[in-house]
Order: sequence, then structure tokens, then C-alpha cells
Amino acid sequence: MDLPGRIVNATLTNLSKVPTPPSVEVQFNPTEYGIDRGASYAELQVPGLRTPLLQFVRGEAQTLTLELFLDGTVRPGINPPTVEQRLGKIREFVTIDPALHAPPVCRFQWLYIVFDGVVTSLKEKYTLFGEDGRILRARVTLTFKSYEAVEVQLREMKLESPDRTRVRVVREGETLASIAAEAYGNARLWRDIAEANDIDRPRFVAPGTALRIRAL
Repeated sequence: MDLPGRIVNATLTNLSKVPTPPSVEVQFNPTEYGIDRGASYAELQVPGLRTPLLQFVRGEAQTLTLELFLDGTVRPGINPPTVEQRLGKIREFVTIDPALHAPPVCRFQWLYIVFDGVVTSLKEKYTLFGEDGRILRARVTLTFKSYEAVEVQLREMKLESPDRTRVRVVREGETLASIAAEAYGNARLWRDIAEANDIDRPRFVAPGTALRIRAL
């Protein structure tokens, strides 16, 4: 038996086209599935400290890998799409769209699970053929990376604390004025950095010094 006993249909939808085209229906019945999540941190090497300082850089895209089934032996309805036709629609998710200059964003939906992302890997395996050579059954392994538009991410961040203090390590040749120009866009705000770090001799800040850069 090529397919698992109990099948619940899932759908793949192209979110990049307007109006949204019809979804591709597939079969999906996992015994388990997982989503990988992570965050990226930069290590700031400060002389004299036992371990480096960790500074949050960004979140990382969630990764979802799953195996889908296409069965052409059971074809309910009037003129349902064949396995080859559904494979062709799925391949569009890794094909460059001329209007986007990139593959489209896809939505995978199964029961209450909804995952929006781009397809980074597509593997096809054909397991049953008709007498005329048509593909009757196929397994498709897809890997997605989550996708959210920038404006959506900024709107949903909902940062709770106004304190956006961060750590900045002084590099060779830098001054408090140059760091203030980089951090605040105004070199004359070097005094704010000096006060935040209790610096009495602002002209003699050694390279490797960790500075607290407060939000203004």
C-alpha cells in the first residue's frame, strides 16, 4: 500500500498572484511533523572578559519540511486534475515568476495548521504508473522557509519596553564623536555616550571598550 490508511486533504496556495488562483489539493497524513525555529546573535569580543557579549541581531526564518501524496487512482468530482497537472502547479512554487522576478510565496494549509513561506526544496518520487505511462501516484517532499512582509513584521513587533540600550565595542581609530554620528546621526551627542558610561576622559577611550548606547 503506497498511501497511508487515513488521508486528510491539504492545500497549497499561491499568495503572490492577484486574484489568488485555485489551491492545489494534496493528501497529507503525518504521524509527526516539526518546525525549526532560531535566532541569530553576534559575539562581541571584549578584552578581559571571560566570555564574549552576545547581541541579538535578528530572528531566523522558520523551516518546515513535509511529505505530500498525490493519488490519481481515486478521482472524485467531474474532470479532477491529474497527478501530472498537480505536479505542474506545485513546480510553480520553485519557478521564477516573470512579474515577481522570484518564485511566489506559498501557503500550506492542513486542518488548523497554516504556514506561509517560500519553497526552498522540491523532491518528487513516482510510485505508480498507468498502462499508458501516466503517473498515478507520487510522493512530494517540500521544504519551506517562512515569509512575512516587512510592514507586517514591523506592525506586529509590539515592543513593550522603550529602553533600546545596546552595547557597542570601540574599534581602533574611533572616537566617541564618530560613534555618536553612527548611532545617532549627530557627532555632537558624544556627551550622552560619555555620561551613560561614566567616561571622564572622552578623548582616551581604549579600543575594545564596551559602551552602552542608550536610545534617545
